[in-house]
Amino acid sequence: MNEENKKVKIGLFIKKQKSNIIQYGCLILVVILFSILTGGQLFSSYNIKSLIGQITPLLIMSVGLIFIFAHAGMDISCGAVVGLNALISILIINNTGSVLLALIVSVVVSLALYLFNLFISIKFRIMATISSLAIMFIARGIITYVCSLNDGVIQLANYNSISNLKSNVTLQLIVCIVVVVIAVILFNFTKLGHQAKAIGENPLSAEQSGANVNKIKYLCYAFAGLCVGIAGIFVLARSGNVGKNIGSGNEMDVMVAIILGGTSLSGGSKTKISSAVVGCITLKLLSNGMSIAGIPTEMVSLVKGILFIVIIMTTLRQSKNVKEMPR
Repeated sequence: MNEENKKVKIGLFIKKQKSNIIQYGCLILVVILFSILTGGQLFSSYNIKSLIGQITPLLIMSVGLIFIFAHAGMDISCGAVVGLNALISILIINNTGSVLLALIVSVVVSLALYLFNLFISIKFRIMATISSLAIMFIARGIITYVCSLNDGVIQLANYNSISNLKSNVTLQLIVCIVVVVIAVILFNFTKLGHQAKAIGENPLSAEQSGANVNKIKYLCYAFAGLCVGIAGIFVLARSGNVGKNIGSGNEMDVMVAIILGGTSLSGGSKTKISSAVVGCITLKLLSNGMSIAGIPTEMVSLVKGILFIVIIMTTLRQSKNVKEMPR
């Protein structure tokens, strides 16, 4: 009986800690595996600086979007919106030389698009996925059109004006830390985070408990829009130019990072900011490690896709044996 009890306790512990096991288990596995495969090059000082630069925009976006996923929302427009932000930023910088003005306008546009996204979803009672798809097409269409007027690619007239955002590792870390700290405070110590998770668990129960569901959703989308707006300037700093495909694939990277961090896309009480942080680090270590190890770029995308399918199947919450997907 004692052996049986031990097995039951172990099983319950594993079930309770499943998200943490995925979150930190994947990170440890990737660190060990690619430390060996790259002969330690993965953690060279040069590569660490490069990794921080790659992680920064993805981390900022993921931390913002976790607020949307917490209430079981869905966004697939972040890649196109961050690309549009980069486009707006490069046009402003080329014409005025002001990085600050570019950042402000980028954030305002991103906020407007995210709030409009939710407005469409609520007003016409359609899934958030559909409204974000519409925003994605609009943003991507604008990028493609403007780039077509400039021979397909728009170059920064003076890269030195923005190069600090790519080369200054300390600045990147400070921005990431500030964004994460603000997100943690909002998510864990205010009604916004608590009620967003409650809505993810059960919207009707949350409303009956006093939560203003639509207001909370608008605030969540506003914070996500703010983060995506900030990420746009870092995406531009890394590329130094804007082409029609800028930001493409970021929406998938965000989702893969979040589920790698152990959070279910169906939201709820188990949603954590740490999932976005750890997931982003794990994903970028994986991508970077595969690249250094000489694995073809096409295989990196394939591995991301496989990881997405496998982990989402293991983290999806079930209610009455019916799988819940983001609303």
